[in-house]
Amino acid sequence: MKHIELDKELREAGKQLHPEVPDMIRRRQDEVYASLAEIPMQTKADRKHRSRKKIRRVVGAVAAAAFIGVMSSAYLSPAMAESLKRIPVIGSIFKLTNNLGLQTAEERGLVAMTDTRITHEGVTLSIPEVSYDGIRLSMAVKREGEGLAHGMMDHNESTSARGSIRDVIVLINGQAMNNESNGGRLALIGKPTLDPHAVLYELFDYSYLNGGKAAIPDQFQLTAKIALEGIAEPFIMEIPVRKNNELIVMPSGETREWGSLRLTLEEVTFTPITTVIRMNIERTDSAKSLNSDSLLYEIWDDQGRVLGMVGGMGVYEDNSQKHQRDELLFDRFADAPAHITLKAFLPEFEDPSANSGPYKLDENSEIIKTYVQDLEITVPVDRASLKKMYGQQ
Repeated sequence: MKHIELDKELREAGKQLHPEVPDMIRRRQDEVYASLAEIPMQTKADRKHRSRKKIRRVVGAVAAAAFIGVMSSAYLSPAMAESLKRIPVIGSIFKLTNNLGLQTAEERGLVAMTDTRITHEGVTLSIPEVSYDGIRLSMAVKREGEGLAHGMMDHNESTSARGSIRDVIVLINGQAMNNESNGGRLALIGKPTLDPHAVLYELFDYSYLNGGKAAIPDQFQLTAKIALEGIAEPFIMEIPVRKNNELIVMPSGETREWGSLRLTLEEVTFTPITTVIRMNIERTDSAKSLNSDSLLYEIWDDQGRVLGMVGGMGVYEDNSQKHQRDELLFDRFADAPAHITLKAFLPEFEDPSANSGPYKLDENSEIIKTYVQDLEITVPVDRASLKKMYGQQ
């Protein structure tokens, strides 16, 4: 299983997104990020050699994310954008994200509040909140200081805004996590919040793709090294972190077939802030590979509500690219459902002959989708246990 490291591309794509993004558009961006992370990897025999073809596919998907990011600017007037920039961070930064799990994490006592802060050249960085549920490590970063006219994620190759984030390195017990040393099963992604002076960084641990072995321990020392544009010295902050051990694992084994494609839902894992889907996909036709598909996935609850996607990754299990394992991360449910439904769909692209690039959108700026009914899987949920974990009893 060769890993195509996507965290750098994801991080750079995230930095280029404007922080004032409406919920509807940000949800679409999340789907694009998920399609990036789902780009499969090659096999063990080719572990040391990157695939240029798949990197080109990454670039195409980044273009799709950038396209949606540009479109989002039409939804905010300049006056509204300027007003948002003047709003200081009050209370939880997690509350400023478009993620119900993080928004409710503090209420469930799943957030470690810290006073970690460093000042260099009149600019102060702090990490006031950290949460780790065994699936994703979420870290809020706040910036303060004078002369910071641009948002923290306004850094790109053509812009050098003082105080914008240039680079982030995360270490767990002194070991760098967002590089090849972790075996390719972690991804670090930066996301804007409603405040340009506060951002969210998340490190995803795809343990299912690593034989069930977690790359992040239950308890560790987190070190964040953050470099800002125009500031010579990096900001180095250390925080002790402990995993929240609440989770529900629901094995499935349900299988569906569509033509020569076979999809098996292996299991669903619930934490108080994240929902994880783990599945196997196989191509039974000897003349085709999974590389030709552009399938994306959604999770619906029993009320027809769709979960927001957080991230995802896939790996090929063979050289012929006919067997793939996927681990997809979604938000938590607003209410514990009696059952959930996994839905597969084919997104339409602006170029009908393409399988990457800008998506085709309808009049409501929603991606035009063709759902594959044959691959739909509905499974019951232990609602009582989930309600208890969600604190809804």
